[in-house]
Amino acid sequence: MKLYDPILTAEESKKFEKSILGDSAYKAYKAMALAGEKLAASLLAEFGGYLGNSPSILGLIGAGHNGGDALVALNRICKSIPDSKLTLAIVNLEKLRPNTKKAFHSLQNNFKGKNLEIIELQELGNIRDRSFDLILEGLTAMSFTPPIRENLKNAIISANEIRARLKVSVDLPAGAHSQPQSAIFKADATYATGIAKSPIFADFNRPFTGRIRYLNIGFFDSDENSAFECQRDFIARPDALDFLKALRPSVSDKRGYGHLFIIGGSQSYPGAVLINARAAIRAGCGLVTAFVPENLAPAYAAAEPSVIWVGCPQDESGALALESFGLVKARLKSASALAMGSGLTASRESIALVCEVLKSSESLPVVLDADAIGTQTLEACKARKVLLTPHEGEFLRIASGVSDADLLEACNKYACAIALKSSVTRISDGRVIVRSTRGSPVLARAGSGDMLAGLAGSLICSRNLDGPIAAGICAAQWLGMSAEKAFSCAKSETPLSSSDVLKFISSGL
Repeated sequence: MKLYDPILTAEESKKFEKSILGDSAYKAYKAMALAGEKLAASLLAEFGGYLGNSPSILGLIGAGHNGGDALVALNRICKSIPDSKLTLAIVNLEKLRPNTKKAFHSLQNNFKGKNLEIIELQELGNIRDRSFDLILEGLTAMSFTPPIRENLKNAIISANEIRARLKVSVDLPAGAHSQPQSAIFKADATYATGIAKSPIFADFNRPFTGRIRYLNIGFFDSDENSAFECQRDFIARPDALDFLKALRPSVSDKRGYGHLFIIGGSQSYPGAVLINARAAIRAGCGLVTAFVPENLAPAYAAAEPSVIWVGCPQDESGALALESFGLVKARLKSASALAMGSGLTASRESIALVCEVLKSSESLPVVLDADAIGTQTLEACKARKVLLTPHEGEFLRIASGVSDADLLEACNKYACAIALKSSVTRISDGRVIVRSTRGSPVLARAGSGDMLAGLAGSLICSRNLDGPIAAGICAAQWLGMSAEKAFSCAKSETPLSSSDVLKFISSGL
């Protein structure tokens, strides 16, 4: 089961593609066709409803294979939405590479002149006052080397001025490079085709890449490929969750799927642990027991009866009291894993409770979230499987910065795995960094982190995953894909809550 593929520089990507495709025009076209088809399928799955039944589409087509990917994708999109109106702004047809020209003629034959307008790329400035539902840009990609040509620069500037509900780049936004550039196409989403190239993750390019979607076309599928064993930077695969789609054995028992203990909640944050527990029970745990403030337990039990709710003593602030340890300890023998922190607060008694539970359960894997993340609790973890799920503010309690180097250092210092939440979540075990790019601003709301911790806690119970880093990768992918499904259904990223995203946990696979 492969969970991630390497992120390569443009030069590494060219070399690797050459090793796979050689000089075969047939293999190159086959890869182009697969990339274009997967791009169209992914785009339509996430944004098809948002674009509507008769979208106006502008394709920006360069001479290289990136333009070919875009043409194949546009052909498929327009076949799937027959009332699409397509405008192609294309470089001189004579300059198209043979495979790109082949993709162009295939698209042209499909339209037979109907609903198809073709202009030269240099005429793009003449349509700046028009608006489109979708702009699909395939101008340069990894073949681009600075300095930028004046005609390309002008085309990018004009494209950025054209209004569109959705702007998408193929592979890399035009003009993006490993160093900052003066003109870059500003995309709402970038589809990395076949290989995820490192420039899309550079901080200076992030305002231009938008959402990043990685399309696996089989370049790294071979188990014999060990060329990247020493690589540090990876991206989570789109099929990372496929193992969850398999049928369970017909002879099964709930105890065979793990028993997660959740410790969290407070009077200050009563909803967090409910979201946390709901995510955990939906992620496949056989049993979930949640230890929560006693005055909240009845309402939680009514709201989610699938979870075992244990009411615990509270301190004067309404948080879990240290006295609750007896209730937890009496049941610890039945636990498979722990998830602690959601809605907990930084109450002295609650943090002391977490530390005591950690000291008494050395054999159990654990997920620490929110206020359970700190030097005091990490010192109590000792040698065990630990996953932390902080946002950047919480991470700064245990690190001096949020760079890749800081992430690796913290993982090694505390002997843990960390899923550092952001628009691109980075999951590390101190050896590698895996980027999970699924999801969208749908998750930029309270409760998203509680869902992630619940999913991770449930997954860390599983015998199918190799350690806490795997649980972090799969949880981040699962949450992100669920958010995409929620957006696809709502057709907007605004009228949604974290509870709405929970409803799509099953369809997010």
